[in-house]
Amino acid sequence: MKANFSNSFAKRSLVIAGAALPSLYAGLANAQAAPPPPAVAAAPAVAAPAVVAPAPPPPAAPVAAPTPEAAPAPAVVAPPAPDVPPAPPTVPPPDPDAEKYKHINMGVWMRVDATLQNAANPKKLNEIGSTGEVEFHFSNQMRKYLQWTANLVATYGAGDGDGAGTAGILDLIAQFEPDPAFNVWVGRMLVPTDRSNFSGPYFMGPWHYPGIGNNAPKEGPFGRNNGATAWGQFAGGLFKYYLGVFKLNDPAAKPLVSGRLNLSLLSPEPGFYNSSTYYGKDILALGVGFQYQKNGDAGAAGPPATPAADYSMFNADLLFEKDLKESGVVDVEGALYKYFGDNESQKLAHFVLASYLTPEVAGIGKFQPLVRVQQSIPKTGDTTTVLDAQVGYVVDSYSTRFALGYTHVTAGGESASNAVFAGVQLQK
Repeated sequence: MKANFSNSFAKRSLVIAGAALPSLYAGLANAQAAPPPPAVAAAPAVAAPAVVAPAPPPPAAPVAAPTPEAAPAPAVVAPPAPDVPPAPPTVPPPDPDAEKYKHINMGVWMRVDATLQNAANPKKLNEIGSTGEVEFHFSNQMRKYLQWTANLVATYGAGDGDGAGTAGILDLIAQFEPDPAFNVWVGRMLVPTDRSNFSGPYFMGPWHYPGIGNNAPKEGPFGRNNGATAWGQFAGGLFKYYLGVFKLNDPAAKPLVSGRLNLSLLSPEPGFYNSSTYYGKDILALGVGFQYQKNGDAGAAGPPATPAADYSMFNADLLFEKDLKESGVVDVEGALYKYFGDNESQKLAHFVLASYLTPEVAGIGKFQPLVRVQQSIPKTGDTTTVLDAQVGYVVDSYSTRFALGYTHVTAGGESASNAVFAGVQLQK
């Protein structure tokens, strides 16, 4: 029985030892490594009645190393800022008209005519002569408010001895235009006086420019002179004003002051220039102008000698055009000039004009019959009257037109001259 007890005790000891060895081994392993995440361990299956082994001791907490004396925390230094390029300079927004500044406008205008008239005896129509001109036009807008114009002209005339003609500068203008109400043009340009000068022969119905002898306002070749003009417009050209000083090419002479006011009812007339016919526009335009130049009228050397005198002139003009649609276009125009000055030979001048543009196209154009009467009244002497009767053939407005007409001049009621003329005008 003693032997049986010994065997039984030995078996139980082996069972207990076998069950405890894994736990002991796990405890040793846990003492060397950080504890894994907690997990639920499955209980070992034991055939014999299970002897619950005591729970292994919890893993020893790692012993913290002795804390050295606390050193002061290092100062926090911000990392160096990366290199930042300087801000680009402020650039204004692109100008929508920049492309326009690169473009130079060019044009060619031409007028050629032939006249039947005897130079020695102007009453006769037994000789033929010819005159003509060509103009080259250039302009450009360089900046938003700055433009320039440069026009050249070449002419020939029946009086040229060798037929070579002449060539020169027609316009040369620097144009500062900051606002429609105020602009300044400097250079050689049209003198602001009457409607006729702003129209020129290219933009009026009659073939010949108005004027008899020296009764035209003071201007210069082709109506131009050297100077400066301040001008502006309101309501898109309903009202315009001009004030200029000219004859600045002669420092010894006093400047010529010339100005104009223009009111265009029914339809405005925008821009510096105007026309004396629009070939189909409802317009009623009234204009007044003046000129003044101190000592502008030269005196005579005599005998008897006369000193220089001041010159002044006042003018008024009217243009009425009505588009009657299927009934054609009617134009009525008139102008009056009054001269002042002790040395002025003219006292008064005026003209009236009436024209009619047919509504139907005949061939490639329309006919425009026209009549104009001019008179010049001197201080002394006979009144001169000029009658122009003309038929125009308008193909493409101002760009292509023809004229055939007759001019008769009387002085003091007596016939002075006759002329038959034909002309063609082209613009491109």
